[in-house]
Amino acid sequence: MSCLSSCRCAVRTVVSAVSVASAISAVPILFILAALALSASCVKNPNPVDPDDEEYGMIAIRARLANPPLAKGAEVAGVNATVAEKLVFVVSGDDLAPVRIERKADFSRPTVSDTVAKVPVGKNRRVEVWAADKNGAVTHIDSLEARVVNIEAGTVTPVFATLIPAAGSIYLQFAGLSTSVAVVHATFTALDDGTPVAQNTVRRAARTFMSLDNIPHMTTGILRVAIVDTNGDTSQIAGRELTFNARIDNSIDLQFMENSGMFEIEVVLHAPGVTTGSYDFGKSETAVVETGELIITEIMWSASNDNYIELYNPAGQAVFFDTLTTDIDGTARDFQKVTVPPNGFFVIGRQNLPYFDVYTSSTGGLPVTNTGNWITVRRGRSGAVIDRVICAGNNTATGWPPVAGKRSIELSRDRYNETDNNFGKYWSASTQPIGASSDQYGTPGR
Repeated sequence: MSCLSSCRCAVRTVVSAVSVASAISAVPILFILAALALSASCVKNPNPVDPDDEEYGMIAIRARLANPPLAKGAEVAGVNATVAEKLVFVVSGDDLAPVRIERKADFSRPTVSDTVAKVPVGKNRRVEVWAADKNGAVTHIDSLEARVVNIEAGTVTPVFATLIPAAGSIYLQFAGLSTSVAVVHATFTALDDGTPVAQNTVRRAARTFMSLDNIPHMTTGILRVAIVDTNGDTSQIAGRELTFNARIDNSIDLQFMENSGMFEIEVVLHAPGVTTGSYDFGKSETAVVETGELIITEIMWSASNDNYIELYNPAGQAVFFDTLTTDIDGTARDFQKVTVPPNGFFVIGRQNLPYFDVYTSSTGGLPVTNTGNWITVRRGRSGAVIDRVICAGNNTATGWPPVAGKRSIELSRDRYNETDNNFGKYWSASTQPIGASSDQYGTPGR
């Protein structure tokens, strides 16, 4: 009997979420890109598959470790980052009991290669992939729950997968906090044993940003946010149970409660493991639904009177607005009879410049600043919210990129939608000069 067949009878592995060390989100993203082979742990000297063997095929995998550091750096709270040291695969099917395969991987090399041989032929074989540290704790998970492939006799079947960090962050951002507020405190506590998974306290600011980091994938817990006044008393509090899932987008509502009533906050979960929650205490607005008719795709907040915002029309036909309103931290400006061409841009600036479609005639009409802004675009002052972006400016606590000099920040082209532009990690500082002789960098209208 072949070794894999023996494993198939004797080994049954339950695949589940594994508790992850507190610094996992600092681990680089791991990509498993293409074709190479990995041998079952029970095989010491695997034999190649005979092309004439009608019972078996092979799975080929190539593993490469990309090394862009995550925003939180390689060390969190003095704890060294967890390093991926081995790849783990589980192959299963309706007629094949799960077979677990492990191989220590040296990711200092450009690629690692090995072979999974003697895989029984069959359709719809499930291949689950993850990475683990030396203690077996999961460091990276597949962006998909499982890969499904067909194994044919004497054939090498490639597997392509992307592994993402097995932990992420909850980003919280608030505006309009009363001057009587001293700090905002947030915790995420595991529901099963009450263990604090992450917590943070930040001082109140006009626009307050904070993050809860290193939350393991599929952790079910309670998110609690407390608004604490200068006397040390909790004036408002919010709480909500949620399961932190790094693979899917999800949206929940969280309510702030106080003696005289309640406030509402929207929390959005976005792969790979970032949750963002926002609330403007200066308004009693409920959770906002963005129509996405226009998308905020570029913001210049570092060029003083030359600041601007760029809007993009994702539709294949022109869109018309009898009144288009920008609301930036409560400062509203109206623009009449606005038409944006199909898949085209519309740029709103502070003053009359060649690359602006309209301008506000005053600096106060477009008050984008380096301390961050609530930027909202509406159909008229009381109409539907078309798009909203809460930009943190130079505050990088919630994943927004740092900016030096007169540079705009631009949304990644593959993230042109009203959901992804809420996440700072999808924005970057512009590298293209606005004009040949300009000291400013950006791509307004293009």
